Amino acid sequence: MLNLLKKIERIIIGGILFVMAIILILAFMDIVYVIQQKILAPPIFFVSASDLMGLLSLFLVLLIGLELLETVKAYLKDDIVHVEFIILVAIIAIARKVIIWDFNKYSIGELLSLSGMMLVLGITYFLIKKADVKIKIGGRDKDESVGKGSL
Repeated sequence: MLNLLKKIERIIIGGILFVMAIILILAFMDIVYVIQQKILAPPIFFVSASDLMGLLSLFLVLLIGLELLETVKAYLKDDIVHVEFIILVAIIAIARKVIIWDFNKYSIGELLSLSGMMLVLGITYFLIKKADVKIKIGGRDKDESVGKGSL
């Protein structure tokens, strides 16, 4: 019974990878199309600052998708959730929000909350990399193994 469930889990994860890959390909094609439209629109070969911020936002969304794809691939390969990948996705998502921040639309309190989240995620990422902790989830047993570094 457990082997059947493991096979079903692998099929579902494979399906997730396939769908994510298609979405990322379509997102990349969209970015190429948007860049082509911006460059060919009069004045030709000119991209305004606001257009550049929009393009940067699209690139960062694609990068977030690639990191998520890497996380799912790592889980499929090792049955280990690599926490550092998840923290990196969160850092990239918040950094994207900060980069495209519109000061006329949001309050200072919201900016401070984003900066607090970024600080906490940065510290968390630093501690995870320093400790080199891997948490096995979804395998036969749940344990923590500490690698070369220590807190």
